[in-house]
Amino acid sequence: MEKSEFNIQFGKFVAEKRRSMNWPQVELASRMNNNFQNISRLERGEISPTFYWIFQLSSVFEIKCSKFIEEFESKLEKTK
Repeated sequence: MEKSEFNIQFGKFVAEKRRSMNWPQVELASRMNNNFQNISRLERGEISPTFYWIFQLSSVFEIKCSKFIEEFESKLEKTK
């Protein structure tokens, strides 16, 4: 999988998780001490997630980082 496709799939995953919490992007950004423009760029696949972002996202969604990654991997498997 190309990096750009990975970024797009990760962004979709984050957007789905955020919507499942009924949060607008600004809410997720606030909980991450970030700005909504960065969340928007992440969800559109324009930026690559760093491990720090993945850790922050899992914390905000209140799941273990390993579980967050497993959920994303499972989603990737379904897109093949």
